[in-house]
Amino acid sequence: MKEYYCKTELTWKDLTHFVENVAQNEHQVISENLKTLLKAARQLVGIEHEQETVESAAVFLFKTFHDKDHVGHEETKAVKQIFGPFPPSAATTACNAVYRIASNFSEEELQKLLRTNESARQNSHVHFGKNINFSFDSFVLEPSEELPLNWQTKNQKDFSLDYHKYLNNHQGDFKNGSSDSSDLKSSNKVDGSFLRQEVDSYIIRTLQDSSDRPMTDDLCGTLFEMLASTKSDDELQNELFELLGPEGFELIEKVLQHRSVIVEKALTHNTDHKLRNLQGLGGNTQPIYGCQVTVRSEQERQLLKQYRREEKRQAKREKKDEGEISGDGLQNFDPKALRLQREHALQNARIAPILTRQPDYERIQYPHVYDSKIEAKQSPAFIAGAKIFLSEDVERENNKVYEQVVIPATQPMPIGIQEKPVDIKNLDEIGQLAFKGMKQLNRIQSVVFETAYKTNENMLICAPTGAGKTNIAMLTVLHEIRQHIHQGMIRKDEFKIVYVAPMKALAAEMTNYFSKRLEPLGILVKELTGDMQLTKGEILRTQMLVTTPEKWDVVTRKSVGDVALSQIVRLLILDEVHLLHEDRGPVLESLVARTLRQVESTQSMIRILGLSATLPNYIDVATFLHVNPYIGLFFFDGRFRPVPLKQTFIGIKASNKMQQLHDMEEVCYEKVLMQLKEGYQVMVFVHARNSTVRTAMLLQEMAKNQGDIMYFVPNQSADYGSAEKQFDECYDWKIVAKHQELYGDVTVKYSVMTG
Repeated sequence: MKEYYCKTELTWKDLTHFVENVAQNEHQVISENLKTLLKAARQLVGIEHEQETVESAAVFLFKTFHDKDHVGHEETKAVKQIFGPFPPSAATTACNAVYRIASNFSEEELQKLLRTNESARQNSHVHFGKNINFSFDSFVLEPSEELPLNWQTKNQKDFSLDYHKYLNNHQGDFKNGSSDSSDLKSSNKVDGSFLRQEVDSYIIRTLQDSSDRPMTDDLCGTLFEMLASTKSDDELQNELFELLGPEGFELIEKVLQHRSVIVEKALTHNTDHKLRNLQGLGGNTQPIYGCQVTVRSEQERQLLKQYRREEKRQAKREKKDEGEISGDGLQNFDPKALRLQREHALQNARIAPILTRQPDYERIQYPHVYDSKIEAKQSPAFIAGAKIFLSEDVERENNKVYEQVVIPATQPMPIGIQEKPVDIKNLDEIGQLAFKGMKQLNRIQSVVFETAYKTNENMLICAPTGAGKTNIAMLTVLHEIRQHIHQGMIRKDEFKIVYVAPMKALAAEMTNYFSKRLEPLGILVKELTGDMQLTKGEILRTQMLVTTPEKWDVVTRKSVGDVALSQIVRLLILDEVHLLHEDRGPVLESLVARTLRQVESTQSMIRILGLSATLPNYIDVATFLHVNPYIGLFFFDGRFRPVPLKQTFIGIKASNKMQQLHDMEEVCYEKVLMQLKEGYQVMVFVHARNSTVRTAMLLQEMAKNQGDIMYFVPNQSADYGSAEKQFDECYDWKIVAKHQELYGDVTVKYSVMTG
């Protein structure tokens, strides 16, 4: 650990003694937080350091985060300067622990703790040379024969060890300011210009006759950067000696002796000097030395840029003949107006702070991301895990049995000026055949249409359930088919389309959907899963395969055999791409990685389309899929739902398991009956398969007992008898159908199923 910056006036013993004054119940909590702070400090400094070093690091973290509630940019920079690269989790843990400790004390108490130790440190500071013992006894030097010393010349024969004689002989040098006494005298008063004065003296004394001597400002800046670095005095001493040479011993001694004061005074003097010089337009607006960054407001920079531009234009005009001079630029250039603008900008700059605490960075706005909560998700409080409250329009109901919270449906997104629905009749012949029976695309499909139907860009679609993501996949399929039409014929042997569905049941459903849509085009769609095996001939005759991640992983892993199949794939559709975060995520990840590797190695074009309903980190997933976020990333929040979603959360208060189950059944029956009376169909999801029949029979029994059975019985239509017979012939009598078309015109009032 860097010893120079880890030296602190506050010790771990002082900190533990300070927190002992709290109440007994709070003292245990603070002790746990202190232990957490020590663990975080040990992670930052490393396990190889001693306990004293870890405690010093913990004190440094306490001083850094005692008035902060999160790890900001300045805190990260300070911690990185001391410890080097560090794990962000350790800094966050330390910040949270310090915040919990500091919350038990007032701001005055904390400042008093820091000021007390600061004053003690200043009083205990020992100046350089104070502890050196001098002897004031006088000695008489015996006369000795003059001998040549160090190749002295004849002009130096008056050399003597008598200090008073030496002082008289060099009286002129003292007047010129090149003696040690003047140096010591100037070092007693260290201010913002101390470093510049010493550098001037060094250049005049040693580099006066040198043709390649450095500029004073350049040497001051270099020395300041070295003094403000994190290196120790011993390391700096060697570097300064290499820079200044043997002639710079005195300068090295002075700058190292007053190192901390020079850095502190220079920064203060630099800021004050800059503000004073900004009073005039032509004044020097650059700092004397030290910090290489000049702080200006945006308006000030624009004015200076415009002023320099006009100066260059006028200088060019002066070089030309009078006949060639153009007066257009002179009409726009008004020195008085520019001076007034300059003075106004300087007045505002004097009032505004030079350095803001938290600079406002311009957030990246992607054109097709419609996320109303993106600002809240990127705030430090959300990232740090702070509590989030519900909006004011939430309805609450609290009784003895349960507590209910109703979140109303979100308002639909207003239709933009540039949003226009895409009519099916305006598509080409391929699109009209595939979307036969439809008049126009819905809102989300119309927004995605240009990218999905007319480009080869990789895409990531995040939209609510029921928003029409399957038709978006159909648009990409049609685009791929259109690319292989030659002279009115579809070259079916040039491409393969793979649709990866998460479950076998969904794969079968997607196979039926795409088969019906693509049948007019002569495109054959087959299911390739563990239950549905295809021969090599069937695979060759098929243009679109609907499979599962595990099955396609087996196909693409083979080194021989199915290589030809994977080589002609031109479109890969990944449904429910948020499975990357679940147990099957590695399989899906390997599919994407293998596809991207094939694109790089063969220089072939394979388009990737990702579909998802719930994806919070859509930007990360888009990067993983090699999606251009400005073209192929589409995110639609709950405002784009075709049917607004109203959410109701019910919490049962009973602690006894049996009573809890009984109350849950009562509340379930109450809510189901309320929806049935309003004419809606109800779907009840349970956790296990054996609970489906039990819950359905329980609801029917409670309806009979309370006289509400008429709401639970389906309509007695002409198809009721055949539907009942079809249900009795079902292989598994526990299955409860959720598709209305299974029973024809018979409307199912309620159904119970597993999620």
